[in-house]
Amino acid sequence: MSQNLSSKKNKSGLEKDYDERRNHTLELGKKAIDALLAEGKEVTLHNVSQKTKELDQKEKGIHFNTIRRHEELYAYYKEKSKSYKMKQKELKKHLPYRENKKHTFFQEFGQLKPDRNLKNVSRQYTRLTKGELIARLIAAEQYIAEGRQEDLKKLFETYEG
Repeated sequence: MSQNLSSKKNKSGLEKDYDERRNHTLELGKKAIDALLAEGKEVTLHNVSQKTKELDQKEKGIHFNTIRRHEELYAYYKEKSKSYKMKQKELKKHLPYRENKKHTFFQEFGQLKPDRNLKNVSRQYTRLTKGELIARLIAAEQYIAEGRQEDLKKLFETYEG
């Protein structure tokens, strides 16, 4: 029973130390973000991490992954960072083509016109992710293979000899 009590004491000590470190991280991160804003510099995870190294008395700073994992600090970062907000807007623009109504014609290969504007087509393809491009290429190959199969079938049926 004495072992059980001693482990509880150690755990509470660890929790206290953990809370102190967590609070230190939050305060240091907020100071760094505020300092970057005051200097007129861009608030990015990398810049915040670098600034914490300058502001930290131990010169250890905060790693940018620590900022992401710390819920309160990350929320503060997202609130203050213009680059984060811009990135989120950019990601919303480029929905996967299956979800984006603008790109529904991608599924209909039979409806594609040969005289379409190839610059626009190229621009649309550059917005797709690698996975979406792979899916698109496989769908195109399937369409071609099925069309070729039908053409061979028609040729065989019309063959007289």
